[in-house]
Amino acid sequence: MSDISLTSGMRANLMSLQSSVKLLDRTQERLSTGKKVNSALDNPVNFFTALDHTSRANDLLAFKDGISESIQTIKAADTAITAITTLINSAKATAEAAKSAVSASTTSQSLTFSTGVTKGATVVLGGVTYTAVTSTTSVDATSFYSGGTAAQTATSLAGCIATTGTTTFNIADNGSGVLTISRQAGGAMEAGDIVTTSASAAESTITANSDELVAKRAQYTTLLAQLNTLKDDAFYKGKNLLGGASGGSYDMTVRFGNSHTLTVESFDGSATGLGITTASSTWVDETTINVSVTQLESALTKLRTESSKLSSNLSIVNARDEWITSIAATLQTGADKLTLADTNEEGANMLMLQTRQSLSTSALSLSAQAAQSVLQLFR
Repeated sequence: MSDISLTSGMRANLMSLQSSVKLLDRTQERLSTGKKVNSALDNPVNFFTALDHTSRANDLLAFKDGISESIQTIKAADTAITAITTLINSAKATAEAAKSAVSASTTSQSLTFSTGVTKGATVVLGGVTYTAVTSTTSVDATSFYSGGTAAQTATSLAGCIATTGTTTFNIADNGSGVLTISRQAGGAMEAGDIVTTSASAAESTITANSDELVAKRAQYTTLLAQLNTLKDDAFYKGKNLLGGASGGSYDMTVRFGNSHTLTVESFDGSATGLGITTASSTWVDETTINVSVTQLESALTKLRTESSKLSSNLSIVNARDEWITSIAATLQTGADKLTLADTNEEGANMLMLQTRQSLSTSALSLSAQAAQSVLQLFR
């Protein structure tokens, strides 16, 4: 209780003035913060509901940076696929051009024996050396009979070659000292396929591959090497979706929040991973070159499939990114509707409260004049 007694009129006017000041302070706070609910004391339900909306929006927005990096990683992989596709198309064009550069080599060679060969003489076929011996009982996979007739020598050598189990050459013995040798794959024989040190074993002459074909081989090898180096460089922020087969460390996991994720599977973008295994050194005719062309076409098909997968994953990640932006805005709008003040209304309240404050001050002054009349008795 106050030690000073006021008249009922003055006390009423004072309480009105205090109420106006309190309302004026509240209005000024709302105008300065832009919110009508600044703490749980203002409106507990609205305050905590808005806080929940804002917290969820912030949690979702925290994943946007990771999602943006994932988008760039997928784009980097797709860019690499496009570049690798260009290299494979170039390799395919090189292979097609090599067909016209195939030399006019014979498809087979004959090794003709005029008599038996000298002991110690050698015949090299596809890198395997066969040595002539005199004994007819000690011959093995790499030793053939040198004595006797030309037919016996040829038959003995044919048996040795068959024993080694070569998968590169076919051997035909005419029984008269002539061996006809051809490649099993149907390719043309090349210079150096057969080398003999025996004067009595004459081989038919062949034409070596042309310089143009040799150049095409080198171009093809270079293109495949560059394909492999490009695959190694196809990473973004340390993640390479072309680095290896799916299911390993090269896969990328994209987090969307609420424990929801998307796994973007990787694949092996190297020449071996794409199934390009035939070396250009096997190119001797159209048949062997077409093996490489078929592998290149299969690699292009695989790249298109992998590109389609990446495109689908990119659509998902982009949709998630846009959804997070949209739902975060929705949540923030909901929170604002619960807490934001109407500045127009609060501005009008301010003017009205200022007027009420002035009126209350004047009324209090008038109430005080009644008490001052007592003072006139002492004058």
